[in-house]
Amino acid sequence: MLKTTEYLEKLNSFAPLELSKKMVEQGGYDNSGLLVHLTENVTGVLFTLDLSDVAVKKAKALGVNTIVTHHPAIYNPVIELSAFDKKSSALTSAIKGGLNVISMHLNLDICEQGIDASLCTALGGKEYKIINYIDQTHGYGREFKLSATLGKFTADIKKRFATKKVICYGNKNAQIKSVASFCGAGGHDAVKYVANGGIADVIVTSDISHHEIKEIIENGKSLIILPHYVAEEYGFNKFYEWAKKEIGSLPTHYFADKRFK
Repeated sequence: MLKTTEYLEKLNSFAPLELSKKMVEQGGYDNSGLLVHLTENVTGVLFTLDLSDVAVKKAKALGVNTIVTHHPAIYNPVIELSAFDKKSSALTSAIKGGLNVISMHLNLDICEQGIDASLCTALGGKEYKIINYIDQTHGYGREFKLSATLGKFTADIKKRFATKKVICYGNKNAQIKSVASFCGAGGHDAVKYVANGGIADVIVTSDISHHEIKEIIENGKSLIILPHYVAEEYGFNKFYEWAKKEIGSLPTHYFADKRFK
């Protein structure tokens, strides 16, 4: 049986929390690590992208005592806890149920086999260039070569990620030679990439405002927008598969929230 802190250390070997600190030092905001610590030992784990009421309910039904999320279970300062307020009901329920909660956010985004890299490979990037380096090895945003029409690329994305919620801006018959991808809320980074002369024909990201869409399109780029959940759940599932294999002595489960796919 592993202590909760020992389990965190094993996760840390995949996605070092030091990377989160580096992102914060460069202007980001995060809250990763062991955010709710209620039991000394881990008896079972549920991986879920978000700490939600349905995820907590699933953890209780499975009889596990630890939840691992991607998005921080506590992101902004908690002013009050209420079982009747959806801003804190999942956290309240987790605490009442004696559940530990670990969140691996920006560190998991940018680590070597993390969510940003997984999005890139799922899109077809066999070899890629990191766009924004955080240190000599890790960074956010991937640029890679790809040969397809925009329409074919979009159709392949819908199939690969099992979602119909994909928005495409551009000529479907246009030939793609290169792609730049940014997992999660990458709209600002995508615009910055384009403004700095990025060569990719098409940008893939999520959580992007209209004025950012306009700037990308007016710079002659095509744009594919994925739901935030879809852009990150693929890589988070890979993280779960690694944990289940490498920390195999514990019952380890995965919850996919189909409401967002």
